[in-house]
Amino acid sequence: MLHNLESFAPFNRLESGDLQALSSITTFKTFVAKEIVLYENTQSNMLYFLCEGLLKLYKVNRFENEIFLGILENGLLLDLNLDDTQGNFVSFANIEALQDCIIAQINGENLHALLHSNPRILALFFKETTKKLNLFEEVIQKNLVFDSTAKIAYTLYFHLDNFNAHKKSENASFLNIQPETLSRTLTKLHRENILTTNKQGKIEILNLQKLYNIFKQD
Repeated sequence: MLHNLESFAPFNRLESGDLQALSSITTFKTFVAKEIVLYENTQSNMLYFLCEGLLKLYKVNRFENEIFLGILENGLLLDLNLDDTQGNFVSFANIEALQDCIIAQINGENLHALLHSNPRILALFFKETTKKLNLFEEVIQKNLVFDSTAKIAYTLYFHLDNFNAHKKSENASFLNIQPETLSRTLTKLHRENILTTNKQGKIEILNLQKLYNIFKQD
């Protein structure tokens, strides 16, 4: 199946000339669920951009345990470096498809030249880089600042649909906590009338402010 950049955000907001210039150096690749898209420290001369699907970002520590970093629904998979004229990129983490994904692969050397000559395309990728930095800021916040209860509250507050879409064991893994800890915390939040579970077995938030107060930083 053929894909076009104009079918996907944020590229569908580009002017036709800019879109044509970027499309000329772009190919597409489809990854199926559970397939590894990139391993940590993989070098590539192509910039990967998730156009459609769901990806898991994680690292593996020296004990061979997965350290979950986040879920990506759209955006850059590799870091831009405007000083690298060859357009080489390195993967910060392992990246695995959680569902079938469409990924744009953009020639790095040609993209480097395009970014220096086209301020509109540069602005687009600058915004996408900022989004990726926000993801990593969230990772630091959850893993280095929050305790387990704050992690769970934060995830439910901002990512309830994703939480409900996964099994309890998967959510525990994503949060880097034990399943028993997740169960105890959810029970506590139900008992305090902050959460409820509907007939479909999905969690609903009863008191958004109380949930927010658990993880807010004064």
